Amino acid sequence: MKIREIITESISHSNAEKIISEFLKFVKNFLELDELPKINLIKDSDYSIKYRSFGGYSPSEKSINVMMSNRHIQDLLRTLAHETVHYKQDINNELNDESGNDGSPQENEANATAAVILRKWGKLHPELFGYEPIE
Repeated sequence: MKIREIITESISHSNAEKIISEFLKFVKNFLELDELPKINLIKDSDYSIKYRSFGGYSPSEKSINVMMSNRHIQDLLRTLAHETVHYKQDINNELNDESGNDGSPQENEANATAAVILRKWGKLHPELFGYEPIE
């Protein structure tokens, strides 16, 4: 059995932000949104420790927070897609106090839709799988 060497390259925050911008256009089109919420890219890994999550959607602020440091770009984009589905649910008045619970219809829809978005995006951008985690 031969072991192949896989060449990977690291991705900087600025390069990640360019990829995220293109991805958001893709998500906006896929979800048929007129506009996107405010997106906050968090570079402090303490965010995840504090909130026990890599991202979140705030209905009151119509904004998404996504932690980006030390994550693979595809993982970050999946979180962004998931939270953008919650944004769409919000503008369609589909969110309630139970929406964020594991197994809720809204959470299941966000998980499933984010997976479909990432599979389609990944087919268009297979090179992204070769990146190291964001610095």
